[in-house]
Amino acid sequence: MEYRTDPGKNVPESPIRTKSLIDSVRYAFRGLFYGFRTERNFMTYLCIIVVLFVVNLIIGIRPMEHLAFFICAIGAVSAEFTNTAIEHIANYLTTDLHESIRRAKDLGAAAVLVWGFVFFGFEGVLLCRAFFG
Repeated sequence: MEYRTDPGKNVPESPIRTKSLIDSVRYAFRGLFYGFRTERNFMTYLCIIVVLFVVNLIIGIRPMEHLAFFICAIGAVSAEFTNTAIEHIANYLTTDLHESIRRAKDLGAAAVLVWGFVFFGFEGVLLCRAFFG
């Protein structure tokens, strides 16, 4: 196997390379809307986040706790986007059952699970503190 000393040297430009920052942002929003429009888990997370945000307003958590809540929520949703991207790529590459594909999908799902534990664990701490002092 030959190792390249400069991986960026002599690499042809991708035909789908974005031409501007505005294009990059437009593609990112397209992905965002696609995820929320087509993937059930995104809408589930969005509903849970809205409900818990309202609950947090009612119980009167501090501003820094709101910030931490949103960091946890965005982490969970970001992991879900990453997992969905992994699944789409894997499904595009092959429809055959393959151990490496299964592991990639499982690892993507594990990222979502870890962020879910953080998100719901943090919310549990907020609720316990609010109700039990």
